[in-house]
Amino acid sequence: MVSAVSSGGASSAVSSGTGSSSNSSQIATLQRQITSAQKQLTDAQKGEQTDATQKLQQQLADQIAALQAQIAQLQAAAAQQAAQQPVQAPDSADTSTSQVRSVSSTLGSVIDTYA
Repeated sequence: MVSAVSSGGASSAVSSGTGSSSNSSQIATLQRQITSAQKQLTDAQKGEQTDATQKLQQQLADQIAALQAQIAQLQAAAAQQAAQQPVQAPDSADTSTSQVRSVSSTLGSVIDTYA
């Protein structure tokens, strides 16, 4: 028989960390928990349908929905954080280097055309 899964473990994954790599690792952890819960749900559906297995199936479905909501929250937080990051202008040396490359590329095309 499939053992019951508590949903308390997943809620702690959202509370820590704010960096994008932290969000990515938290999302990966939540996705692994979803995969595990889905496997347990599939296993529970294979057996005899008793009140206990139906209750377990409902708990697993609720847990999966909660984990998916937590992933959505993390993704929204990451998007908001990215939107708040200032766009950094390139250094003037970087700008002039790219302009020189652009001009060189254009001259090269013109020379190839006349050759």
